[in-house]
Amino acid sequence: MALVTDAPASRGESWLRDGYADFSSAMTTDVRPMADLDQFDPTGTYDVFGDERARRATVVALTRVGYDVTSERTPLLRRVGIADGINGALGLIAVLNLGSSVLCLMGTVGSPRRCAVRRLHGRGTASILLAELAETRTALLIVAIATPCAAIGLAFHNGLADVMTFGVAVAILSGALLAPLVATHAVGTLVACRRPMAEALRGARPPGPLLVVLQGARVPALLLLVAAAFDLVGAVAVVRSGSAERDLRAAGETVQLWVTPDPRPVDTQSYWDRIGDFAGRALVHGDALLAAPVEVSTGHGRSVAPALFVDSGYLQLQDVRAEDGTRLTNAGRGISVWLPEHTDIDSDRLVQALSEWELRDAPAAALAGITVGRLAAQELYSYPGDSTSRAWLDDAILIVVPEPASAFSADLLGSWLSSGDVVFGSRVAAERAIRASDVDREFSAVVDVGQVAAEEARIAARMVGIGVAGVASAFVVSGALAALSAIAHRRRYGRAHFAKVAAGTPFLRANGSLLVIEAMLLTVSAVVTINTWWGLRPDGAGLHSSLDPVTQTAGVAAAFAAGALALVCVTSLAAIATTARGVARTRGNGS
Repeated sequence: MALVTDAPASRGESWLRDGYADFSSAMTTDVRPMADLDQFDPTGTYDVFGDERARRATVVALTRVGYDVTSERTPLLRRVGIADGINGALGLIAVLNLGSSVLCLMGTVGSPRRCAVRRLHGRGTASILLAELAETRTALLIVAIATPCAAIGLAFHNGLADVMTFGVAVAILSGALLAPLVATHAVGTLVACRRPMAEALRGARPPGPLLVVLQGARVPALLLLVAAAFDLVGAVAVVRSGSAERDLRAAGETVQLWVTPDPRPVDTQSYWDRIGDFAGRALVHGDALLAAPVEVSTGHGRSVAPALFVDSGYLQLQDVRAEDGTRLTNAGRGISVWLPEHTDIDSDRLVQALSEWELRDAPAAALAGITVGRLAAQELYSYPGDSTSRAWLDDAILIVVPEPASAFSADLLGSWLSSGDVVFGSRVAAERAIRASDVDREFSAVVDVGQVAAEEARIAARMVGIGVAGVASAFVVSGALAALSAIAHRRRYGRAHFAKVAAGTPFLRANGSLLVIEAMLLTVSAVVTINTWWGLRPDGAGLHSSLDPVTQTAGVAAAFAAGALALVCVTSLAAIATTARGVARTRGNGS
């Protein structure tokens, strides 16, 4: 719900005069003047678009109606779209900043000779610092080239709706990404300038704290690699759970209703009962159909299985086949349970568990006549409302309830309507049912199921791209830090290592400190991987559902993360062996 005023030259004036352009052709919106405020319950949270005068006007209007009002400014990052725009990419940004910052330290503190040569030519610390920071011109050039390209893209996308917002966002993002690198490079340059001239010219050994920083930086890099691996596998699972074209064909003309829980008083049971009664009437009149994916108890302890509750309307739109190849229509039948192919679930225990919980509100006569059958090998479409539920189910129990309005409570039907599990057959049917009800103002939008599926597919594809970049970057950074750590360690302790090799010390003992560190890092990463898998796996308690494609692939994600960690470990061991051989060869040749 949006409350607008007709202040001269304001957006509200144009909206009230010309109407409000819908977000898309699949959505409908209404605009009403603020004079209609007394017809609504304004309790809730509002975003005010405008300046300080607009905020004060809104506060005064709500106060005069008799409500207590508090207000606060929306954070700048959210106003310019940055807070939501980088969603999912924080790990990628963190790992790139981490790797770049460590490289800055290695190029300054770890290699002080460049600063020493400049000091020999009589240049002061400030002059050297400015010369070092001048290297950021490459990054600034990239920003200068990328900004117009992005502006052109936005011009085609939305006509560059707000140039000022775009400019502020570019400035903030560029500053936030470059600031850590500039600061790290500046600190490293100042430390390098304080090194004794003679040691710096000889290429002095890296200081001990730098070795600690290098090894310490490997911990967040490995943890980010584990997180990126889980994110990537989860994103791929969401993409593979359905395709846009296939979902569009299966969805047809069906639509879902968006229930408006805010600013309505949703904490009252009567509210959800009214919504549920509306859903029940729509199901009885044939305007809507039921397709509710849930987890049900199998009757064996805490064991659960995915299930799809449907009605006769679902079977009319979707081609569902029994084991013998006949299409299910449920004509003249009561409640029926259909088990998927190749399942070992005990049907008697399952029916008893359903009768005691999900179907507990159904009439006794309906519960007494539950029949059980077998499905052919196929996938069932679930009309998903978001990416937390698989679009297609190939392992779900199908539970056909011909009269869901009498088998389920109004509270449950209201919940299913709000989550998109009560689906209307068409936009016309939805609008007709809404107009004939007393809850018409409780719905914010009528949205095509196909549109939701296409949007979820687009977001999932973007998350896959971010996940691939995150895994690749985290792997490269982790491997580079492992190699840099080994190189820095050899530069500082090369003489001692050569002495051990010359004395015939075995490889494991000569490189014991590096191998111990490697074992500790691998142990920490393995513990985090197992803990992440344990937290994502289906738990049978409803917190992590097997209907969630991300949860379903928790084991695959853990294996993928373990494989990535193993590759990093192999890279690190190769760096240790290579640098050890290099030290023995160069020292042995008299270098």
